[in-house]
Amino acid sequence: MRRLITGMAAVAAIAGVALAQVEATSSTYFLDIDPARYNGPPGQRIAVTLGDQPRHVSLNSQDEICVQLQSVASDGSVAARVRVLRPEPRDAVDVKVAGPGIFPGTFRSTPWGMLVRIVPSNSVTQNLIKPVATSAAPVCTL
Repeated sequence: MRRLITGMAAVAAIAGVALAQVEATSSTYFLDIDPARYNGPPGQRIAVTLGDQPRHVSLNSQDEICVQLQSVASDGSVAARVRVLRPEPRDAVDVKVAGPGIFPGTFRSTPWGMLVRIVPSNSVTQNLIKPVATSAAPVCTL
């Protein structure tokens, strides 16, 4: 009986280490994106994978964007590359959302006023907003 319990504990420990490594290498981040229009529809939280292809995302009935999350090798920061597709098409811009000099959870603005922020990991579970996954969203062009 003692060997059985010891064996099960060892298996559980190995499985726990494997799961922790998968969690540590996960590169999915949550972004809050707000069109920032007076009396407009509210923003949306989306789940974006670092280094994935640009994805076409509908924020609401009025707003559609193309978004990609990239790592900036020079300073270790993370930038969201965003292009508005609707209502008024805009050129793509890079918005640094994490890194040196950027407090986690701080909204950053695009030149046309759209607000983007990376969600701090400790606030994800406290907030009741259900994020929209982009992994199945169509690929778009930035």
